Amino acid sequence: MHLRIGTRRSPLAMAQTNHVMGLIREKFPQTEFTLCQIATIADRDRVSEFHQFGMVGVFAVEHEQQLVKREVDFVVHSLKDLPTTLHEGLVLASVPPREDPRDALCGATMDSLRQGARVGTGSLRRRAQILNLRPDVTVVPIRGNVGPRLAKIGGEDALDAVILAHAGLRRLGMDGASSEVLAPSLFPYAVGQGALGLEARAEDTAVIEVLKAIECPKARAEAEAEREMMHALGAGCSLPVGACATWQDGRLTLHAQVTSIEGTERVVADQSAPPDQARQLGLSVAQTLKERGGVAILEKSYRSHYPSFKSL
Repeated sequence: MHLRIGTRRSPLAMAQTNHVMGLIREKFPQTEFTLCQIATIADRDRVSEFHQFGMVGVFAVEHEQQLVKREVDFVVHSLKDLPTTLHEGLVLASVPPREDPRDALCGATMDSLRQGARVGTGSLRRRAQILNLRPDVTVVPIRGNVGPRLAKIGGEDALDAVILAHAGLRRLGMDGASSEVLAPSLFPYAVGQGALGLEARAEDTAVIEVLKAIECPKARAEAEAEREMMHALGAGCSLPVGACATWQDGRLTLHAQVTSIEGTERVVADQSAPPDQARQLGLSVAQTLKERGGVAILEKSYRSHYPSFKSL
């Protein structure tokens, strides 16, 4: 079989795509691949902050168009970048084994961050969560690939630290850059973080059969619970919703947190269910967050940043 794969051009995206190709070759050694690289709108605009694009799926839209036009057979996404509502006719065909989903503080630990430290992140969720834990720090918006972000520590921008996904550091062989991996009980990660999402056309059953062969059932259950929760909240990936999925005695526990942009408010919810009820678990956690004021916090986030959204 020959498979055409859609992917972004960044070093991390290529590392993830090569990882997926390796998993497929282990199951289907004769498979051949063609890589179809594409620059998304967020890749072309490296100045604006993520929330300024004013759209959901800034890293996914062009790739879904490739699938719809039949230019590729499947796309490798960082699952946290894939909208919870997919283009008509497309499916989340597979979720391979998940990498460590936690966030990492690079350049300093939480305890060693000086008073008034400058911490870089392009994520509203990370901004909200670090301010909730350390209201004294100054959050500096940053964009770019992993290497250039790390280079900002102690450089011209004089950042004390940056917050990155530990999974990305590990996939690039740069996990030594992490000063502290942040406990998800205090710093819950993005929905889908650390997981890959393989998106394909629903009608391409042969392709889906191949992709299903490399799926991890636990990673799929975690993804379904987290994404269903996010969808029910009506929150895009750029808003301050964090999650943490854990397992005990065969049951999945979903911890979720909504934090205000300035870090002054937060609501949390924790519930458990068997993995075949992952979506219902996500819906139940979302309902609890709503009842505890999570939607009001998210609405404030929308209102506070809508004026700066870009019109595309």
